[in-house]
Amino acid sequence: MVILKASFICENLLKAIAAEEIVEGRVHSVFKNACNIEASGKFITLLSNKKNMAPMSILIDSSRKLDFKKLNITQNLYFNFNVNGIYCSERNLFIRLDEAQKWSPRVSIRSSNITEKELANNIKIMEIGLNTHGKLYGIGPLVNMINDELPNLKLFSFKIHSIDESFNFIKSRFLRLIRALEILDIDEIAQIGGSIIGFGSGLTPAVDDFISGLMICFIYLGYYYKLDISLIYKFNSKMISEGINKTTKVSSEMLKHSSIGETNEAVRELMESILYYHDEEKINKAILNIISYGETSGTDTALGIYVGCKFLTTIKYRRVYENEVLCRYQEKHIL
Repeated sequence: MVILKASFICENLLKAIAAEEIVEGRVHSVFKNACNIEASGKFITLLSNKKNMAPMSILIDSSRKLDFKKLNITQNLYFNFNVNGIYCSERNLFIRLDEAQKWSPRVSIRSSNITEKELANNIKIMEIGLNTHGKLYGIGPLVNMINDELPNLKLFSFKIHSIDESFNFIKSRFLRLIRALEILDIDEIAQIGGSIIGFGSGLTPAVDDFISGLMICFIYLGYYYKLDISLIYKFNSKMISEGINKTTKVSSEMLKHSSIGETNEAVRELMESILYYHDEEKINKAILNIISYGETSGTDTALGIYVGCKFLTTIKYRRVYENEVLCRYQEKHIL
Protein backbone atom coordinates (compact mmCIF):
# COMPACT_ATOMS: atom_id res chain seq x y z
CA MET A 1 0.00 0.00 0.00
CA VAL A 2 1.13 3.53 -0.81
CA ILE A 3 0.49 5.79 2.18
CA LEU A 4 0.65 9.59 1.88
CA LYS A 5 -0.02 12.20 4.53
CA ALA A 6 -2.01 15.41 4.12
CA SER A 7 -0.49 18.49 5.72
CA PHE A 8 -3.50 20.80 5.15
CA ILE A 9 -7.18 20.35 4.32
CA CYS A 10 -9.77 23.00 3.50
CA GLU A 11 -12.07 23.29 6.51
CA ASN A 12 -15.20 23.27 4.31
CA LEU A 13 -14.11 19.98 2.78
CA LEU A 14 -13.38 18.44 6.18
CA LYS A 15 -16.83 19.47 7.44
CA ALA A 16 -18.48 17.88 4.39
CA ILE A 17 -16.56 14.64 4.93
CA ALA A 18 -17.35 14.59 8.66
CA ALA A 19 -21.06 15.10 7.91
CA GLU A 20 -20.85 12.25 5.36
CA GLU A 21 -21.94 14.61 2.60
CA ILE A 22 -18.90 13.29 0.73
CA VAL A 23 -18.39 9.53 0.86
CA GLU A 24 -17.17 8.58 -2.61
CA GLY A 25 -15.70 10.47 -5.55
CA ARG A 26 -14.50 9.86 -9.10
CA VAL A 27 -11.28 11.24 -10.60
CA HIS A 28 -12.07 14.01 -13.09
CA SER A 29 -8.57 14.99 -14.25
CA VAL A 30 -4.96 14.31 -13.32
CA PHE A 31 -1.85 16.48 -13.65
CA LYS A 32 1.67 16.28 -12.31
CA ASN A 33 0.97 18.49 -9.28
CA ALA A 34 -2.80 18.17 -8.96
CA CYS A 35 -5.62 15.66 -9.08
CA ASN A 36 -9.27 16.71 -9.35
CA ILE A 37 -12.06 14.55 -7.93
CA GLU A 38 -15.82 14.99 -8.41
CA ALA A 39 -17.82 13.93 -5.37
CA SER A 40 -21.47 14.55 -4.51
CA GLY A 41 -21.66 17.64 -6.70
CA LYS A 42 -18.47 19.09 -5.23
CA PHE A 43 -15.05 19.44 -6.80
CA ILE A 44 -12.06 18.37 -4.70
CA THR A 45 -8.41 18.95 -5.57
CA LEU A 46 -5.43 17.01 -4.26
CA LEU A 47 -2.30 19.17 -4.43
CA SER A 48 1.40 18.47 -4.26
CA ASN A 49 3.39 20.41 -1.68
CA LYS A 50 4.59 22.74 -4.46
CA LYS A 51 1.12 24.26 -4.83
CA ASN A 52 -0.86 26.84 -2.84
CA MET A 53 -3.95 25.82 -0.90
CA ALA A 54 -7.31 26.50 -2.54
CA PRO A 55 -11.01 26.00 -1.71
CA MET A 56 -11.99 22.32 -1.32
CA SER A 57 -8.40 21.15 -1.57
CA ILE A 58 -5.97 18.89 0.27
CA LEU A 59 -2.23 19.56 0.33
CA ILE A 60 -0.12 16.40 0.38
CA ASP A 61 2.99 16.44 2.57
CA SER A 62 5.87 14.83 0.73
CA SER A 63 9.62 15.23 1.06
CA ARG A 64 10.09 13.78 -2.40
CA LYS A 65 8.71 15.17 -5.65
CA LEU A 66 5.11 14.02 -5.80
CA ASP A 67 3.75 13.31 -9.27
CA PHE A 68 0.12 12.17 -9.30
CA LYS A 69 0.49 10.68 -12.76
CA LYS A 70 3.37 8.48 -11.56
CA LEU A 71 1.08 7.19 -8.83
CA ASN A 72 -0.91 5.71 -11.72
CA ILE A 73 -3.99 7.77 -10.87
CA THR A 74 -6.19 7.95 -13.95
CA GLN A 75 -9.60 9.33 -14.89
CA ASN A 76 -12.67 7.60 -13.44
CA LEU A 77 -10.86 5.91 -10.56
CA TYR A 78 -12.91 5.97 -7.37
CA PHE A 79 -11.82 7.29 -3.97
CA ASN A 80 -13.60 6.71 -0.66
CA PHE A 81 -13.63 9.48 1.94
CA ASN A 82 -13.77 9.53 5.74
CA VAL A 83 -12.30 11.79 8.42
CA ASN A 84 -9.25 9.55 8.78
CA GLY A 85 -8.30 9.48 5.13
CA ILE A 86 -8.98 8.97 1.44
CA TYR A 87 -8.59 5.51 -0.07
CA CYS A 88 -8.39 4.27 -3.67
CA SER A 89 -8.76 0.49 -3.58
CA GLU A 90 -7.87 0.04 -7.26
CA ARG A 91 -4.42 1.57 -6.67
CA ASN A 92 -4.11 0.57 -2.99
CA LEU A 93 -3.44 4.24 -2.20
CA PHE A 94 -4.28 5.83 1.16
CA ILE A 95 -3.98 9.53 2.03
CA ARG A 96 -4.05 10.17 5.76
CA LEU A 97 -6.08 13.12 7.00
CA ASP A 98 -5.79 12.58 10.75
CA GLU A 99 -2.89 15.03 11.23
CA ALA A 100 -3.86 17.58 8.57
CA GLN A 101 -4.21 21.18 9.70
CA LYS A 102 -7.44 22.97 8.79
CA TRP A 103 -7.15 25.82 6.30
CA SER A 104 -9.84 28.43 5.69
CA PRO A 105 -10.60 29.63 2.14
CA ARG A 106 -12.61 32.60 3.37
CA VAL A 107 -11.73 36.20 2.65
CA SER A 108 -9.14 37.50 5.10
CA ILE A 109 -10.46 40.78 6.49
CA ARG A 110 -8.81 42.87 9.13
CA SER A 111 -8.47 46.56 9.88
CA SER A 112 -6.19 48.32 7.41
CA ASN A 113 -3.95 51.25 8.28
CA ILE A 114 -3.17 51.87 4.62
CA THR A 115 -4.31 55.31 3.46
CA GLU A 116 -5.91 55.81 0.05
CA LYS A 117 -2.71 57.44 -1.16
CA GLU A 118 -0.67 54.45 0.01
CA LEU A 119 -3.18 52.09 -1.56
CA ALA A 120 -2.81 53.92 -4.88
CA ASN A 121 0.97 53.54 -4.62
CA ASN A 122 0.63 49.80 -3.93
CA ILE A 123 -1.59 49.44 -7.00
CA LYS A 124 1.10 51.26 -9.01
CA ILE A 125 3.67 48.72 -7.80
CA MET A 126 1.29 45.92 -8.84
CA GLU A 127 0.80 47.28 -12.35
CA ILE A 128 4.56 47.68 -12.87
CA GLY A 129 5.11 44.14 -11.59
CA LEU A 130 2.45 42.80 -13.95
CA ASN A 131 3.93 44.71 -16.87
CA THR A 132 7.42 43.36 -16.09
CA HIS A 133 6.63 39.75 -15.22
CA GLY A 134 3.07 39.01 -16.33
CA LYS A 135 2.04 36.67 -19.13
CA LEU A 136 -0.05 39.36 -20.77
CA TYR A 137 -1.01 37.63 -24.01
CA GLY A 138 -4.24 36.26 -22.52
CA ILE A 139 -6.74 38.89 -21.39
CA GLY A 140 -4.07 41.61 -21.45
CA PRO A 141 -4.90 43.12 -24.86
CA LEU A 142 -8.56 43.49 -23.84
CA VAL A 143 -7.56 45.24 -20.62
CA ASN A 144 -5.50 47.70 -22.68
CA MET A 145 -8.62 48.54 -24.68
CA ILE A 146 -10.49 49.71 -21.56
CA ASN A 147 -8.62 53.04 -21.59
CA ASP A 148 -10.47 54.10 -24.72
CA GLU A 149 -13.81 53.36 -23.05
CA LEU A 150 -13.12 54.70 -19.56
CA PRO A 151 -10.13 57.05 -19.61
CA ASN A 152 -10.91 58.19 -16.06
CA LEU A 153 -9.75 54.80 -14.78
CA LYS A 154 -6.23 55.74 -15.90
CA LEU A 155 -5.22 52.15 -16.53
CA PHE A 156 -1.60 51.30 -17.20
CA SER A 157 -0.77 50.64 -20.87
CA PHE A 158 0.71 47.16 -20.69
CA LYS A 159 3.40 46.12 -23.15
CA ILE A 160 1.93 43.24 -25.12
CA HIS A 161 4.45 41.43 -27.33
CA SER A 162 2.09 38.82 -28.71
CA ILE A 163 -1.68 38.79 -29.14
CA ASP A 164 -4.13 35.90 -29.33
CA GLU A 165 -6.30 37.04 -32.23
CA SER A 166 -9.15 34.80 -31.06
CA PHE A 167 -9.91 37.35 -28.35
CA ASN A 168 -11.14 39.76 -31.04
CA PHE A 169 -14.25 37.56 -31.09
CA ILE A 170 -15.34 38.80 -27.65
CA LYS A 171 -13.80 42.29 -27.69
CA SER A 172 -17.09 44.15 -28.00
CA ARG A 173 -18.79 42.02 -25.35
CA PHE A 174 -15.88 42.45 -22.94
CA LEU A 175 -16.05 46.23 -23.32
CA ARG A 176 -19.82 46.11 -22.78
CA LEU A 177 -19.13 44.35 -19.49
CA ILE A 178 -16.76 47.14 -18.45
CA ARG A 179 -19.32 49.81 -19.35
CA ALA A 180 -21.99 47.93 -17.38
CA LEU A 181 -19.67 47.82 -14.38
CA GLU A 182 -19.28 51.60 -14.65
CA ILE A 183 -22.97 52.22 -14.01
CA LEU A 184 -23.78 49.00 -12.15
CA ASP A 185 -26.30 47.81 -14.74
CA ILE A 186 -26.95 44.45 -13.12
CA ASP A 187 -29.20 42.99 -15.83
CA GLU A 188 -26.63 43.89 -18.49
CA ILE A 189 -23.80 42.44 -16.39
CA ALA A 190 -25.62 39.13 -16.02
CA GLN A 191 -26.43 38.96 -19.74
CA ILE A 192 -22.89 39.76 -20.84
CA GLY A 193 -21.41 37.40 -18.27
CA GLY A 194 -23.50 34.65 -19.79
CA SER A 195 -22.08 35.44 -23.23
CA ILE A 196 -18.35 35.59 -22.34
CA ILE A 197 -17.84 33.24 -19.40
CA GLY A 198 -16.05 30.14 -20.68
CA PHE A 199 -14.06 31.98 -23.35
CA GLY A 200 -10.43 30.93 -23.59
CA SER A 201 -8.51 27.68 -23.40
CA GLY A 202 -7.61 25.53 -20.42
CA LEU A 203 -9.40 24.31 -17.30
CA THR A 204 -10.04 27.91 -16.23
CA PRO A 205 -10.61 30.06 -19.35
CA ALA A 206 -9.08 33.54 -19.45
CA VAL A 207 -12.34 35.48 -19.10
CA ASP A 208 -13.32 33.36 -16.08
CA ASP A 209 -9.98 34.06 -14.40
CA PHE A 210 -10.43 37.79 -15.01
CA ILE A 211 -13.96 37.78 -13.56
CA SER A 212 -12.78 35.70 -10.61
CA GLY A 213 -10.12 38.29 -9.76
CA LEU A 214 -12.60 41.14 -10.25
CA MET A 215 -15.13 39.61 -7.83
CA ILE A 216 -12.51 38.90 -5.15
CA CYS A 217 -11.20 42.47 -5.45
CA PHE A 218 -14.69 43.97 -5.08
CA ILE A 219 -15.16 42.05 -1.83
CA TYR A 220 -11.81 43.08 -0.33
CA LEU A 221 -12.14 46.72 -1.36
CA GLY A 222 -15.78 46.68 -0.35
CA TYR A 223 -14.61 46.00 3.19
CA TYR A 224 -11.86 48.61 2.89
CA TYR A 225 -14.33 51.31 1.80
CA LYS A 226 -17.07 50.04 4.14
CA LEU A 227 -19.57 49.30 1.37
CA ASP A 228 -22.52 46.96 1.87
CA ILE A 229 -20.78 43.58 1.46
CA SER A 230 -24.01 41.57 1.29
CA LEU A 231 -24.98 43.53 -1.82
CA ILE A 232 -21.56 42.98 -3.37
CA TYR A 233 -22.05 39.24 -2.86
CA LYS A 234 -25.41 39.49 -4.61
CA PHE A 235 -23.86 41.54 -7.39
CA ASN A 236 -21.12 38.90 -7.85
CA SER A 237 -23.69 36.12 -7.92
CA LYS A 238 -25.66 37.96 -10.59
CA MET A 239 -22.54 38.51 -12.73
CA ILE A 240 -21.91 34.78 -13.07
CA SER A 241 -25.52 33.56 -12.92
CA GLU A 242 -26.10 33.12 -16.66
CA GLY A 243 -22.66 31.75 -17.52
CA ILE A 244 -21.86 29.37 -14.68
CA ASN A 245 -22.99 26.29 -16.63
CA LYS A 246 -21.29 27.35 -19.87
CA THR A 247 -17.71 26.75 -18.76
CA THR A 248 -15.55 23.91 -17.47
CA LYS A 249 -16.39 22.19 -14.19
CA VAL A 250 -13.12 23.40 -12.64
CA SER A 251 -13.82 26.99 -13.69
CA SER A 252 -17.46 26.87 -12.63
CA GLU A 253 -16.40 25.88 -9.12
CA MET A 254 -13.72 28.59 -9.08
CA LEU A 255 -16.27 31.26 -10.03
CA LYS A 256 -18.74 30.13 -7.39
CA HIS A 257 -16.06 30.22 -4.70
CA SER A 258 -14.73 33.61 -5.85
CA SER A 259 -18.20 35.16 -5.82
CA ILE A 260 -18.37 34.63 -2.04
CA GLY A 261 -14.75 35.58 -1.35
CA GLU A 262 -13.21 32.11 -1.26
CA THR A 263 -9.94 31.87 -3.16
CA ASN A 264 -6.48 30.33 -3.20
CA GLU A 265 -3.50 31.44 -1.15
CA ALA A 266 -1.81 33.25 -4.04
CA VAL A 267 -4.79 35.55 -4.68
CA ARG A 268 -5.27 36.20 -0.99
CA GLU A 269 -1.56 36.98 -0.60
CA LEU A 270 -1.76 39.56 -3.39
CA MET A 271 -4.85 41.26 -1.93
CA GLU A 272 -3.30 41.38 1.55
CA SER A 273 -0.02 42.77 0.22
CA ILE A 274 -1.92 45.63 -1.44
CA LEU A 275 -4.29 46.44 1.44
CA TYR A 276 -2.27 45.86 4.59
CA TYR A 277 1.43 46.56 3.93
CA HIS A 278 3.91 49.24 2.85
CA ASP A 279 6.20 46.70 1.24
CA GLU A 280 7.16 46.74 -2.44
CA GLU A 281 9.07 43.48 -2.11
CA LYS A 282 6.01 41.72 -0.64
CA ILE A 283 3.80 42.92 -3.50
CA ASN A 284 6.30 41.81 -6.14
CA LYS A 285 6.67 38.43 -4.46
CA ALA A 286 2.88 38.04 -4.51
CA ILE A 287 2.79 38.98 -8.21
CA LEU A 288 5.43 36.38 -9.06
CA ASN A 289 3.52 33.77 -7.08
CA ILE A 290 0.16 34.42 -8.71
CA ILE A 291 1.48 34.57 -12.29
CA SER A 292 3.05 31.12 -11.85
CA TYR A 293 -0.47 29.64 -12.07
CA GLY A 294 -1.14 27.94 -15.39
CA GLU A 295 -0.17 29.41 -18.74
CA THR A 296 -1.92 32.78 -18.32
CA SER A 297 -4.47 31.97 -15.58
CA GLY A 298 -2.58 33.70 -12.77
CA THR A 299 -1.90 36.83 -14.83
CA ASP A 300 -5.52 36.99 -16.03
CA THR A 301 -6.73 36.73 -12.42
CA ALA A 302 -4.30 39.45 -11.33
CA LEU A 303 -5.54 41.69 -14.16
CA GLY A 304 -9.10 41.23 -12.88
CA ILE A 305 -7.88 42.30 -9.44
CA TYR A 306 -6.08 45.26 -10.97
CA VAL A 307 -9.12 46.51 -12.92
CA GLY A 308 -11.30 46.03 -9.83
CA CYS A 309 -8.84 48.10 -7.79
CA LYS A 310 -8.89 50.90 -10.36
CA PHE A 311 -12.70 50.95 -10.36
CA LEU A 312 -13.15 51.18 -6.61
CA THR A 313 -10.27 53.57 -5.97
CA THR A 314 -11.60 56.04 -8.56
CA ILE A 315 -14.12 58.23 -6.75
CA LYS A 316 -16.26 58.80 -9.83
CA TYR A 317 -16.87 55.07 -10.24
CA ARG A 318 -16.88 54.11 -6.57
CA ARG A 319 -19.89 56.37 -5.96
CA VAL A 320 -21.99 53.94 -8.00
CA TYR A 321 -21.11 51.25 -5.47
CA GLU A 322 -21.94 53.27 -2.36
CA ASN A 323 -24.63 51.77 -0.14
CA GLU A 324 -27.40 54.22 -1.04
CA VAL A 325 -27.13 53.62 -4.77
CA LEU A 326 -26.71 49.88 -4.34
CA CYS A 327 -29.94 49.77 -2.34
CA ARG A 328 -31.84 51.35 -5.23
CA TYR A 329 -30.41 48.76 -7.63
CA GLN A 330 -31.24 46.02 -5.16
CA GLU A 331 -34.90 47.04 -5.13
CA LYS A 332 -35.08 47.28 -8.91
CA HIS A 333 -33.01 44.28 -10.01
CA ILE A 334 -32.25 41.78 -7.26
CA LEU A 335 -35.26 41.48 -4.99
